[in-house]
Amino acid sequence: MDKFINSPWFVKIISFFIALMLFMMVNYDNLHNQPPGVLPPVSPGTYTLEEVDVTATYDEERFAVTEMTESVQVNLKGPQSSITLFQFTRPSYEVYVDLTDREAGVHHVSIEHRGFPNDVTVSIVPQFVRVVLQEKKTVSLPVEVELVNSNEIEEGYSIGTPIVTPVNVEVTAAEEFIDQVAIAKVYVDVKGADRTLEKSAPVKLYDHFGNELHLDTDPSVVDVRIPVTSPFKEVPVKVTKEGELPEGLSINSLTVEPKVVTIFGPQDVLNNISLIEGIVLDLSQITQSQTVQLNVTKPRGVEKVDPEVINVTVELSVEETLTIEDIPVEITGLPEGYAAEFLIPEDQATDIILRGSRALLDKVSRGDIQAFVDINQLSPGEHEVDIQVVGPQNLLFVTEFEKALIIVEEIEEEDQ
Repeated sequence: MDKFINSPWFVKIISFFIALMLFMMVNYDNLHNQPPGVLPPVSPGTYTLEEVDVTATYDEERFAVTEMTESVQVNLKGPQSSITLFQFTRPSYEVYVDLTDREAGVHHVSIEHRGFPNDVTVSIVPQFVRVVLQEKKTVSLPVEVELVNSNEIEEGYSIGTPIVTPVNVEVTAAEEFIDQVAIAKVYVDVKGADRTLEKSAPVKLYDHFGNELHLDTDPSVVDVRIPVTSPFKEVPVKVTKEGELPEGLSINSLTVEPKVVTIFGPQDVLNNISLIEGIVLDLSQITQSQTVQLNVTKPRGVEKVDPEVINVTVELSVEETLTIEDIPVEITGLPEGYAAEFLIPEDQATDIILRGSRALLDKVSRGDIQAFVDINQLSPGEHEVDIQVVGPQNLLFVTEFEKALIIVEEIEEEDQ
């Protein structure tokens, strides 16, 4: 059954019966009032179509229609059966003006039609229309970006110069309309932005008074990249040395470039950072004077570090030694109410051997060297404590006594 319904014959049969029913409806009275053997006369009919769109045929590559009647009234007159069938089936028809052979200018032309039944008379009101053809013109315009809600980006962030791709768009239209175009714009909402935005936005055209013009652009949509920069801060970097140089070599100088890097991120994170650490120079890999590149550690919460790599230049020389005798060993971290006394070394002093380049050793004076022990965490009693030395950079220090023997005692209130 479905196969029969979907066949072309089914559609033809149904169409025939519909047409027959329409014919019978229109001529019902005539069929019953005519003598046998006499065909009924054809009754006339009329029908009016209001506001029928008028189209224009012309060279659309060269011209644009800037003025023309948009719609007309179409009056149909003919056999009632044809009129009724037209009303029922609504066939495809067209009302148009032919301007294919016309040049730019003002033209008064007759309105033509096609697609109406052959036995129906068609009259159009008005019959003639005024049409203005203008030469098309193409201009190229730079696209401007207008930021929406630019005062509502994330706190501390700043917006850079937008980048539009492509930079220009083309507008093709009648010269009359082209002369009205003043600017091409796109709008981008940056509310809450905390990183660089990349969006596609439609292009809009405006005249000199700020009124939008509804003309097509090529392309109609452009890509916009808006740099959004987070808060930033400049902080120094610290390079930590680990490992040992090959025997007999010493660092004459160590230069870090740059000494300061810029970090980007939320303001509350930046407030807690004053130094970039965790950059390690492995001395065991250094066999000659050279420049090495080290990655800058990005602290937790930081979005970006600039630059990401620093250059560390190491200049080596032959290692020599210098001994400075009887450097006092100071005590640090002694809690209030306690006393400490050295058992070893008895005189609370040690010789210190300095190892490094001759150029650095020649600059060292006794006042540049400090030795100390830290007893901050010690309880009363005897303790062995490392003797620590601080002095000029890029020198190694070897103490006569590696450890000190110290006795810590609590002071009685009467003694205090």
